[in-house]
Amino acid sequence: DGKIEAEVKLTGILSLGALQPGETRKYGTTIAPGLYAPVHQHFFVARMDMAVDCKPGEAFNQVVEVNLKVEEPGKDNVHNNAFYAEEELLRSELQAMRDCNPLTARHWIVRNTRNVNRTGQLTGFKLVPGSNCLPLAGSEAKFLRRAAFLKHNLWVTPYAHDEMYPGGEFPNQNPRVGEGLATWVKQNRSLEEADVVLWYVFGVIHIPRLEDWPVMPVDRIGFMLMPHGFFNCSPAVDVPPSTTDLELKDNDIATKPIQNVIIAKL
Repeated sequence: DGKIEAEVKLTGILSLGALQPGETRKYGTTIAPGLYAPVHQHFFVARMDMAVDCKPGEAFNQVVEVNLKVEEPGKDNVHNNAFYAEEELLRSELQAMRDCNPLTARHWIVRNTRNVNRTGQLTGFKLVPGSNCLPLAGSEAKFLRRAAFLKHNLWVTPYAHDEMYPGGEFPNQNPRVGEGLATWVKQNRSLEEADVVLWYVFGVIHIPRLEDWPVMPVDRIGFMLMPHGFFNCSPAVDVPPSTTDLELKDNDIATKPIQNVIIAKL
């Protein structure tokens, strides 16, 4: 149906610390006698050069943020249950430093500024966040100097061939002058019509359970890219039929399958 799903699976053996008899730790879970597993986070960054509906060399994309809004009480909302989707164009890099908000079903759509679908709307693909989090650390934490890109769930930049790694080319030596995503966006380049690159930062908070020891079952995290007005109708309606041409009844009499009239008309 046109969706692109990205999934990360986490498993393995927990990193543990030792406990004295009767001791507990505020920052972890007692996982077995004499052992505790610290509470921790994992973060991942997906760099996506979108080029939605673009030919090679074209740079005709823009990014809009969508939030659900509750309508004010009044003549347009007499039953106090109306809500609508509100769009905002992200015009520059500094404006496009964004965070997830499940309370407003926040998502982002990358649209082609020149191509339209059969209803006249711009063709696009939307980024649908999965479960996510931000770093649980103070603003002056040392690791945030090296990994400043963790401060937001979404960053958007125009494509540049030397901007490949969010922490810079040598992340263990970061911060370095002119390197890293948080430095690049200070140029505040225009995104109104560009070859946009989405940097989606997604993380998981792992509060260890007893069931995670000795080997942790798989935990999943990810996101989805979904067509939004990119196709004129559902791309799944023309999925090839079953390879079974005939169905046999209980009495072994062959019958022809019923034709799907709706699919045939489409």
